[in-house]
Amino acid sequence: MIKFFRNTRKQLFTENKFTKYLFYAIGEIILVVIGILIALQINNWNNQRLEKEDEKKSYQNIKRQIEDDRKELTDVKAFNNYFSATYKHANKIIRAQDFTKSDSLALIAMGLSQYSDFNSSGNIYETLVNSGNLKLLKNDEITSLIQQLENTYIFANKLETIHWEIIINELSPALRGVVNFDAFKAVKPERLYEVEMQNIFVESIYLTSAKDSVYSKAIREIDTIIKLINTELGAVKD
Repeated sequence: MIKFFRNTRKQLFTENKFTKYLFYAIGEIILVVIGILIALQINNWNNQRLEKEDEKKSYQNIKRQIEDDRKELTDVKAFNNYFSATYKHANKIIRAQDFTKSDSLALIAMGLSQYSDFNSSGNIYETLVNSGNLKLLKNDEITSLIQQLENTYIFANKLETIHWEIIINELSPALRGVVNFDAFKAVKPERLYEVEMQNIFVESIYLTSAKDSVYSKAIREIDTIIKLINTELGAVKD
């Protein structure tokens, strides 16, 4: 094809048909330009297709991570609420000064050492920024909610740290010499009914209640993000 155009151009030029040669040259230039524009358009289409594939993979990865987080949040929430209920029961026993339930109170007091500890699957937003994949996500609402979700995770972890500090700094000294951990019996049952022990139960009740609220908030935020991602995955098709 190139040889044909070259021979035609040479023939017109040697026959002194300059006007025809000029028009032919212009036409050839136009064809070349059109070819370049088509090639660029094809390249743009290909780049857009690859970007959509990467965007879809990013959304799928985020969805998979937060679904894992949701499952763990549901588990730690149930664990947290179980012990919260036992702490409330213990507080009722102390309020009533019911010494017939001292062994039950001792068991619940030992349960104060148990606390929910949520571990997220990773820092999603920071990973997106560091990998450069953040720019692939076209939905700004999703990226904003991911940031908000991770702030909720941080707050939950802070409450868990406070809970652990109460266990180490307050509970351990309060129970030492009061409860026999091997026999699960109260050695000095009267100490379990004192205000110091009751305050630890009350602190734990408020703390587990706060943790439950934060866990619930995180679950709601995850559900919202998943709903938005599902919409985006429906729009970003192969």
